Amino acid sequence: MAEAHSSVESAGEVRHGYQVWLRERTLAASGWIRIVVGGNWSVVVSSILAGLAVISVGVDRLGAKGIVAVIAGIGLVPVVSDWIKLRRDLHALHPVESPLPDVGVPDGWEVRRYSRGRMITNELIDESLGRQQPISYEAERYRLPPELAAVKNSVVAYARVTRPRDAPQPFDGAAVRLCTDLDPSGGTVHLQRTGYFDVLTSDYLAGYQWRGRDLRAVADVSRSIVDREGRLVSLADSDLVHEIGVSTLAMTSDGWMILVVQGGSARSSPGLLAPTGSGTMEPIDLHGRFRLVDAVAAGMERELREENGLHTDVMRAIRIETEVLGFGRWLEKGAKPEFFGFSRIYAPIRRLDLRIDLSERPYVAGHLRIPPPDVRSLLKDATFDDLGHPTPSVPLEACLAGLRRLRATGGLTYWG
Repeated sequence: MAEAHSSVESAGEVRHGYQVWLRERTLAASGWIRIVVGGNWSVVVSSILAGLAVISVGVDRLGAKGIVAVIAGIGLVPVVSDWIKLRRDLHALHPVESPLPDVGVPDGWEVRRYSRGRMITNELIDESLGRQQPISYEAERYRLPPELAAVKNSVVAYARVTRPRDAPQPFDGAAVRLCTDLDPSGGTVHLQRTGYFDVLTSDYLAGYQWRGRDLRAVADVSRSIVDREGRLVSLADSDLVHEIGVSTLAMTSDGWMILVVQGGSARSSPGLLAPTGSGTMEPIDLHGRFRLVDAVAAGMERELREENGLHTDVMRAIRIETEVLGFGRWLEKGAKPEFFGFSRIYAPIRRLDLRIDLSERPYVAGHLRIPPPDVRSLLKDATFDDLGHPTPSVPLEACLAGLRRLRATGGLTYWG
């Protein structure tokens, strides 16, 4: 199994509180600008000229205000035109949901069925994660295939107007994608920078077809997930984003398990019970790290601290060690890659100041503390339903499966 990894403190300060809130607000506002402009330089130039014209209205004393107002109106025409086109495209596109069928998998892989989805796993890859595969970070940013790039603006706009009322505007946060398949024998793992808007227009369109007014499908990612023979498309052959998901299940030194209840605004598994930390890998997780499991463990611990408020000076002094336990591809999310882990918190439950930051409130509804007797039951064969808890998410069940394997090999001495 993979060896333990130390806290993520060396990766830099965890962003939280008003800093993340301000960043979200700024990026949300700029996101609309990027959508409207859409790379059209003429819109930018005309808008600047229109702005200058409007300013000149206040200083013009020669009676030319009418002329200036006309110039300003002409300058705003491209902006208004692009906005009308975007809204028309938005209403013309209709997402049609249909469940993804089962897929054929290569030898050594299996499809695990959980309460709310399917994960494709490989025991040989899980066992090889401790071999410390080196990583290569591509300099060029990922680009959507033309078919998906054509509907990106409309998909993002649809996400904005259909978000829950209390949810913040989505912003194009940085993410990391997995470019190649993992090899149990080792080898370099290739990663690439991407963004959340590309993920919306790629992985998260799995199970949907975007159709125009004539009901013709204009975007369908299923062919990038399943080939014509019904087999899973490899990561190397797929042109989807395949951002890297990271999840970890944490236990305290006195045997308590901490879980997160997903908020209604969460893009994945809203309202379900989730691991202690769950999200996506970010470029900051790669800082100063050159091996796959080191970067993955850093991402897991960052998410753990962010979603549980464990980033104050006192809480960051508490040591956390994270072990990467497994890997899978989440079929309902476009067969995107997911890593699962276990985090040891070197403190009893009473010392933890669990809190939900302002920036996390739309995504984290609360924390659930599982007492040691229930933890022992879960590590055997009990289900969350047996213990009267909410329905678990796919990442939570995958983490628990990895933790049960770790316990079976004697790796949970003292912790469970």
